[in-house]
Amino acid sequence: MTRGRRSAVSLLTVVVVLVALTATVAADGSAVETTLDKTEAAADATALADQTMLLAAGGALLGIGLGAAIASGVTYWYKNREIGGRLQP
Repeated sequence: MTRGRRSAVSLLTVVVVLVALTATVAADGSAVETTLDKTEAAADATALADQTMLLAAGGALLGIGLGAAIASGVTYWYKNREIGGRLQP
């Protein structure tokens, strides 16, 4: 292979590789943006993992409160219906 032909093949290879990389980045979005988004998501997950007990306790309290409200409403409805049936002649 001559020196001129080797240079042309090398230049053509560089151009093909650059076009391929540009197409890949354009199709996927910015590689830097994607990395920053993933890093931010990992930081958020770590912060939530550190608060597992607090989140579990909050969920339990919400569940207990909602259960108590529903039980109170059902009890009120049942007793009102029971008493209302006795009062009518």
